[in-house]
Amino acid sequence: MRKYCIFIFMVILSIPVAAGDIWRPAGARTAGMGSASVSTSDCWSVHNNQAGMAFYNKPAAGFYYENGFLVKELGFQSVALTVPTRYGVFGGNVSYTGDANYNEAMAGLAYAMAFGNRFSAGISLDYLHTGLTAEYGSTGIVTFEVGILAKLTNDLSFGAHVFNPLNAKLTEYYDERIPVVMRAGVTYTFSESLLFTTEIYKNSQKPVQFLAGTEYRFFKKGYARIGIATNPFKYTFGFGLEIRNFTFDISSSVHEVLGYSPQVSLQYSFR
Repeated sequence: MRKYCIFIFMVILSIPVAAGDIWRPAGARTAGMGSASVSTSDCWSVHNNQAGMAFYNKPAAGFYYENGFLVKELGFQSVALTVPTRYGVFGGNVSYTGDANYNEAMAGLAYAMAFGNRFSAGISLDYLHTGLTAEYGSTGIVTFEVGILAKLTNDLSFGAHVFNPLNAKLTEYYDERIPVVMRAGVTYTFSESLLFTTEIYKNSQKPVQFLAGTEYRFFKKGYARIGIATNPFKYTFGFGLEIRNFTFDISSSVHEVLGYSPQVSLQYSFR
C-alpha cells in the first residue's frame, strides 16, 4: 500500500510538468557511477551521448531495466543497437516507463562520426509519446538531440550533450513542454584499471545536478563502480562482468528517503 501511495503521489506531481523525466541516462554501468555518462563511450552512448558511438565503434545490442524505488509502475526499460559502417556509426534506441494509466516512451535514430582520432559528433532524431487513460488520450512529438566528444589528451575526455534544444511543446494545455536537458562533463583515465567521470546535468524544469563516479577493474573482466548525485542526493554502486561477447552490469542508486532503485543491463557485442 505504501508503494502504491508513493506512485500516485509522484504521478500527481508530474502532471503539471508532463514528461519532466522523459529523458534519463540508460545503462547499469552509467547508473553505478552516479549516472555520469556524457563523456564515456559504450553501447549506451546511442542514448546517453551519440558522439560516444564513434569511439566505441562496435556492433552491439543491449537491454536495460531500472526498478525505480522498487515500484513496478516506476520501472524504466530501454533497448539499444549500434552499427558501425565505413560512413560512420548508426544506432537506435527505444525506452519506456509507466503503466496503462500513465506512460512515457521514446524512440530514437542516431548517427555519429569521428573527425580524426580526437573529436566526434553525434545526433539523434527522437519521437516522444506520452499516454494517459483512454479518457484523457495521448500525444506525441518529434524532437532531436546532439552531442560532441573530444579527447583532449590520451587520458582526458570532454563531452557535451543537449536533448530537445528547441524546448518542444507537448500540448497547449498549461503550455506543457518537453524540458531541455543540457549536460557537460569530463572523464579522466588514470590507468587501464581506473577511471573517474563527472558531469553537470541541467533539466530546464529542475535544479542543476552534479554527478560523479569511478570505475575500477579489479580483475581482467570484472569491474566495481561507485558514484554520487545531487538534487536530490543519492549514492550509487555497481558491478560489471565481461564473458566473451556478453557484458553484464548490475547497480543500484540509493535515495535518502525513497530507498533503492536497482538496475541491470545486458549487452552483446558482435564480432
